[in-house]
Amino acid sequence: MTLLTDFRDEARRRGALGADEAVTLASAFRIVRDLPYERASDRAPETVLREWRGTCSGKHYLLAAILEALGTETAVILATHHFTAENSPWLPPALLDEVRAGEGVPDVHTFLRVRHDPVADDWMTVDATWPLAAQALGLPVNSTFRPGSDMRVAADIEEIIHVPEDEDPQAVKEIVLANHVGDELPRRDRFIEALGAWLREATA
Repeated sequence: MTLLTDFRDEARRRGALGADEAVTLASAFRIVRDLPYERASDRAPETVLREWRGTCSGKHYLLAAILEALGTETAVILATHHFTAENSPWLPPALLDEVRAGEGVPDVHTFLRVRHDPVADDWMTVDATWPLAAQALGLPVNSTFRPGSDMRVAADIEEIIHVPEDEDPQAVKEIVLANHVGDELPRRDRFIEALGAWLREATA
């Protein structure tokens, strides 16, 4: 309950939630989505909340924790993919040049499946990666939370990995990254850092 309370209080303090507004599935999604896309010092939900920033992993670990605190079951999903000029034409020139080198920039994306209707056992795909402000730059932003309506995943998926509920999702992601990205991990990390810096400046 502490994380949910801290989330509510921090969102209200920052003007992301009204003084009398409750945290709901929809408002939690909106608030987490609109956190700046930038790496926090680590991906723990408490850190992402405190630093008010995160990339796909940190954002979705925080969102999962909040939704679980609201009584909604979630599952963390990983997807291998590549950033390319074809699937990410919105990238700035320097990063487009980077993805054109070789076969793109390999990455592992994180998103959620959310059990929005436990009676009917209905699940939906939820992706809060790109903030709404990035929509003007051409990024595929999910603008609304509609129960039962799958959102667009912020990656061209190559392979899906369901993280077991009893395992640490970041530990699983590190293994998948090592297998999928391999020796290109430093290049991928530089790319993600540069992507975050560009989005921070472009959406300020």
